[in-house]
Amino acid sequence: MSRLRCLLLLACTIHLSTIHAQNIVPNPGFEDVNICTEYSAPCAPSAWQAVAPHISKIVYKDELGQHYVMLTMQSRINPAFRSYCQTQLLCPLEKGQTYKLRLFTMSNQDQLPLPDIRFDTAPVFRNLAEALELPASLHLTKKDIVRKYYNWTILEKTFTADNDAGYIVIGNFSKPAAIYKQEFYLYLDSVTITPLSGKICKDADTVKAKLYAFHKRHSYYSPNAGGDGSPFGKATPVLPLAVFQRSGICDTILLRSDFFLPRSKDVNPSYLAQLESTMKVQRDDVRNKIMLTGYSHKSPNPKYNEIMAQDRANAVATYLVYKQGFSYDDFIITGLSKPSPGEDSSEVVELISCQPAPELTAPVIRTDTLLIPDLLFKVNSHELNTTLHASLDSLIGKISVNDSISVTVTGHTDNTGTSEYNQELSMRRAVTVADYIRTKKSGSNITQVNGMGESMPVADNNTAAGRRKNRRVEIIIYHLPKNNLSH
Repeated sequence: MSRLRCLLLLACTIHLSTIHAQNIVPNPGFEDVNICTEYSAPCAPSAWQAVAPHISKIVYKDELGQHYVMLTMQSRINPAFRSYCQTQLLCPLEKGQTYKLRLFTMSNQDQLPLPDIRFDTAPVFRNLAEALELPASLHLTKKDIVRKYYNWTILEKTFTADNDAGYIVIGNFSKPAAIYKQEFYLYLDSVTITPLSGKICKDADTVKAKLYAFHKRHSYYSPNAGGDGSPFGKATPVLPLAVFQRSGICDTILLRSDFFLPRSKDVNPSYLAQLESTMKVQRDDVRNKIMLTGYSHKSPNPKYNEIMAQDRANAVATYLVYKQGFSYDDFIITGLSKPSPGEDSSEVVELISCQPAPELTAPVIRTDTLLIPDLLFKVNSHELNTTLHASLDSLIGKISVNDSISVTVTGHTDNTGTSEYNQELSMRRAVTVADYIRTKKSGSNITQVNGMGESMPVADNNTAAGRRKNRRVEIIIYHLPKNNLSH
């Protein structure tokens, strides 16, 4: 390394260390990795969250020891699609105080998409990964570029806080155009905000510890829920228990990994009340066997997965026997070393109860998931394999067209190739399938088309069979309660 480069690196290191000492952004360089309780594996930078966590998670990059995140700023395949990252500031901004914002950015294109910044009094969560209707607090421009550092562009902006705010959201807040000619991804690193007064609030370390201790990155979020100790205040994760009604007589309850204590087969007592309120069948109503099936694919050892899946299914049965009065004879218990179909979780227990049930007293949303496998497309292409149209038509034929049906289409890939290529391929495949549905099912209500790239695997990418399962397009059919259609 040249002497000049060494001096530049040393100067940059000294400067950054000074900034980080006063920085109020937690985990500014994304070096600290969150270990999710759902996967027990790295999945996101600590303290940071996606705005639409169950549709578009943070794309986290760890390459050659360099950590950063990737945001979709502009999609030419789906102009409405956007992704944002956010975190709670260690010290809230104070109205009238002056701060310096500094961040490193890089792009997949020669032209750099400049990010927008929003400061808010609460976190921002949405069900859909689309352009936010909220205004940005700061619009970064070319005037804010201070230097180039290898492939990175360093941006700085000094600003005065218009209002008190405790949260920062980063992304593209401009209104989407009808169509884009280019796909823009923004790589983000070393985000710092320093108060020019040099003063740091006394609670900074406490806030940081609370943010770093939060490990649930794959749950749904309710923006209006009450506080429960979550570092994101009122935006509390909804307990990961999903209920679906099938064929009018069978209830299916999916107990995701949060239903169990971390690294344990034991039931987490926090979620028992939700299970009790969800279970429609009582002991005296059981006429047919209840199927309890555990799924696990955390370990490369299939036998270990099978044992863990069986243990967790047994734990659910034990709770229902000793606390709810059921009998072990009411259940057929199975453990399988594979992921549950269509689930973004490495461990799930599925409870299926098919009883001559009484008429439902509360509306539920029933969903069906159709999986379009990789073989229905041409190799490494979004074009459909014309020789297999009959197979695709058979799947599409399961979609009804009426006012109570809505459909989402999401593309997924394995981790072969670059994340940018996978993101675009997954989006193209989702758009192709959505267009095909529209040609075959005129009037179908497709509410969301997404491409998730490699970010949501359902199997091990280290095996050919696992990669094949991960290359898929998921069609989720929502059956809305008829008595809710007027709302």
